[in-house]
Amino acid sequence: MKRSLRILPFLVLLSLSSFGLPETRIRSVTEAYWTTRDFTRIPEYFTGKEYQGNQVIVRTQNARAGLYFVLELNEALETLPKSCEIFIEVVRSDGPEAKLYKLTMPDETKGRREVLLGITGEDWNSRKIKPVAWRIEIKDAIGKVIASKQSFLWGHEK
Repeated sequence: MKRSLRILPFLVLLSLSSFGLPETRIRSVTEAYWTTRDFTRIPEYFTGKEYQGNQVIVRTQNARAGLYFVLELNEALETLPKSCEIFIEVVRSDGPEAKLYKLTMPDETKGRREVLLGITGEDWNSRKIKPVAWRIEIKDAIGKVIASKQSFLWGHEK
């Protein structure tokens, strides 16, 4: 009886640690090819700077046209650790091998839950190329996976 009483506080602590903290999850992912024109907003004509609205936009290159993955998280982006990196693996319709793209989440994300991940410029230069399967992982500075999501086809064996 005494032995089980010694273990009880440990079990309570263990159960609280796994249920007490919210887990960051990618709530939804959509993808679409967007052109430069799709990003032009009225404020840009006055300021000369790209207007991002309530979204965080991260691209592989400075070009705006390309394939975009729109991620919505279950919590605000500002709760993510600083210097997060986003890894996108994509099997494209123009080749059988998965390509890996690495993006860095900007530090200024206050109040936003949605991020546009753009594979742009020469990395995705045609509307005709389609993503066949994909996996997205958000990792902290030491490489620990914080959140991930994958397409249905990514999980199938080859």
